[in-house]
Amino acid sequence: MTDDLNQYLKLLFSLNDPIYYSIVFTVLLFILLYLIFKYVVHPMQKKYKAEKMELELKNARLMALFAELDPDPVIRINMQGEIIYMNNSAAALVKDEKLDGRHIKEIIPIINFPVDYYILNNRSKNISYSLNSKNYSILFKGISSLEIAQLYFHDITEKIEYENKLKELSASLQNKIEEDRQRIARELHDDIGQNLLILKMNLINKYRSILNNAGLENDFQESIDFLQKILLELKIILYDLKPPVLEEMGLNMALSSLINKISGDGLLKGSFNVFGIEERINPKIEITLYRIVQEAINNILKHSYAKEFSVQLIRQDSMLKMLIYDDGVGFNYNNNGFNGYGLINMRERVESFKGNFKIESSNNNGTLLVIEIPVEVIE
Repeated sequence: MTDDLNQYLKLLFSLNDPIYYSIVFTVLLFILLYLIFKYVVHPMQKKYKAEKMELELKNARLMALFAELDPDPVIRINMQGEIIYMNNSAAALVKDEKLDGRHIKEIIPIINFPVDYYILNNRSKNISYSLNSKNYSILFKGISSLEIAQLYFHDITEKIEYENKLKELSASLQNKIEEDRQRIARELHDDIGQNLLILKMNLINKYRSILNNAGLENDFQESIDFLQKILLELKIILYDLKPPVLEEMGLNMALSSLINKISGDGLLKGSFNVFGIEERINPKIEITLYRIVQEAINNILKHSYAKEFSVQLIRQDSMLKMLIYDDGVGFNYNNNGFNGYGLINMRERVESFKGNFKIESSNNNGTLLVIEIPVEVIE
C-alpha cells in the first residue's frame, strides 16, 4: 500500500507529467490574481471611494456656502424628512433656530409625498405655501448623490398681490362696462328710440294725406320701410346691451330664450337644461353667466364648425356649475397662455367671483367649458 502511494506521488510530481505543470500553473495564476487585486484593484477602489467622498464633501460644502449666501430661505433635509440644515434667512422665516432633527412637515404640513423617493430619483416638485403672512413658491429638489433634499423658498407675495389687484381691476372694468351698457341702452330707448317712433308716426300720417299722389306715395313708403329697418336694428342692439328677459324673468328664462333664438334661426342646434335652480340669484352673477354664454356661442359660430351645442346649469351642493359643450373641431388648449381674448375675458369674469374656469378640448374632439362659482357668492 505504501509502495503504491509513493509510486503515485512520484508520478504526480514528475517533471515529465503534464498534471504537474497544470498544478503549478494554476497556483501561479491564483498568486498573480491575488497580487493584482491586492496591489492594483483594491488600492484603486479605495482611491475611487476616497475621491467620491471628497467630491461629495466638496459639493456639500459648496451647497452649504451657496445656501448660506442665498438671500432666500433654504432648508436641507435627509431621507427621513428631518431637517439637517437651514440658512439664516430660513431661520428668520420660521423664527426658530432649533429645528435640527425635526420633521419638515412641522413647518410645511402640505408635504405629503414620499421624501425618500424624490431624493433617490433626483425628483423635483414645486409647491405653494403661506408662512408668516407671506406667500412662497417652494422648489423641493432631491439630490440622490448626497441623500438629501433642498427646499428653496421664493417670496411671491408681491406677485400674488399684484395678480389680485389685476383681478379686482378686471372685475371693476367689467362692472363699469356693464353699467355703461345699461346707460347706453336706456338713452337709446328713451331718447333716440322715442324720437324715431315719433318720426315714424309723422311719416305715416303724411303718407295717408297724400295717397292720391302716386310718386310721393312710393317715396314715403320707401322712407317708412327704411325707418322700420332702423327701428328693428335698434331693438336688436338694445336687446344685446340689456336683455329685458334677463332683468324681468331671470337667468333661466334668458338663457332659454337666447338658445331657442339661435336654434330658431337655423344657425346651430342648441339645448338648455337646468338642475336644482329655481330661484333668482345675484343679478351680477346672472349677467356674468349670460355674457359668458353669449361669448361661448359667438366662438362656436365663428370657429368650431359644430352642429350642436348644449348649456347646462346645475346647483351642486355648495357650487353653481355651468357646462357649455359643442361637438366642433376643438383646439389645442394652452393652459398657460390661454387661447384668445374671449377665453381670457371669460376666465377673469368667473375668477372675479372666486370661481373656477376650466377648458377641456383637443383637435377633432369638441370643447367643454366648465364654470364653477361658490353658492355663498351668488345668494
